Amino acid sequence: MKVSVYGAGNQELYVKKLKLHKKFGGEPPFGGARIAMELASAGHDVVLAEPNRNVMDDDLWKKVENSGVKVVDDDIEGAKHGEIHILFTPFGKLTINIANNIIKYVPKDSVICNTCTISPRILYYNLEKILRFDRKDVGISSFHPAGVPGTLKHKHYVITHKTLNNTELATEEQVNKLVELAESCKKKAYIVPAELVSPIADMGVLVTSMALVGILSYYTVGRRVINAPKRMIERQIIASLETLSAIIETSGVEGLLKVIDRDLVIKSAESMFLLKEQKNLKLALNILNNLNIEEELYKNAKINETTPVSSQKLIKELKKMLGEKSAEGIIKRAFRKLYEY
Repeated sequence: MKVSVYGAGNQELYVKKLKLHKKFGGEPPFGGARIAMELASAGHDVVLAEPNRNVMDDDLWKKVENSGVKVVDDDIEGAKHGEIHILFTPFGKLTINIANNIIKYVPKDSVICNTCTISPRILYYNLEKILRFDRKDVGISSFHPAGVPGTLKHKHYVITHKTLNNTELATEEQVNKLVELAESCKKKAYIVPAELVSPIADMGVLVTSMALVGILSYYTVGRRVINAPKRMIERQIIASLETLSAIIETSGVEGLLKVIDRDLVIKSAESMFLLKEQKNLKLALNILNNLNIEEELYKNAKINETTPVSSQKLIKELKKMLGEKSAEGIIKRAFRKLYEY
């Protein structure tokens, strides 16, 4: 396959600051450069587009070129080459700009893939006009490494086909090509709904994994010990998550720290020790007890107006009151704002 990778990756961050080669094994270059190298070694025709030669030392660039990767400094040249386009590019709007610049040049039936830099659904929304009218043949998916390529932890790619509301962002043929591409370099391919890529594969998975432990713990206790109605348990889980996320959205993490009394959380949660298997709760409370967060960081935080609400109930009400098309426009704008940074 012909593949274009955009962005070599921040080697100074990976090597000098995070020291990933010492923590997780492997060797530089990491990131987009390593994706390109592994795909070239698997026999694919790979171009790496990187306008900033200074992101890597010359010896690392030699490693990339010796692996069979063609290095170019022009995104448009990369766009004309590949049938698969992997954006290992800066966070947020810069990635959107790059996608907007290349889409008119990519060959027929190409697929453009995000990595950790943006949500595939946001990428679709920002390219929607050209995708619906001029480039109906182009698909949007993900080729997310869910880790740093080049480290020994990187053993998989996260790929998307449809959204949670069943909208197809890429054809089955395009998705199958991505699966084949991942497997050709001995990586496992996971196909997930588009909205799950960021919570599961990005750095926010730290939050997702901890929240999932809490959800499963409460569900187990609620059903096995308390024998509470399933719907009641689910509503309480939703209330907890919606309230915390709403406060962070309006007032930031500092606002959350100011408004939530950690001592009260600990005392209240201690009454939920109902099973000896709840080691996760004991660990969480121990962490909260010993977490050294200076009050200076949040004592002057402003608590802005916040309205915790069930997002899915709100969407149903919007559709009922405004109609499907008007509501969809509001939802798209709100979804874009969620990922603006």
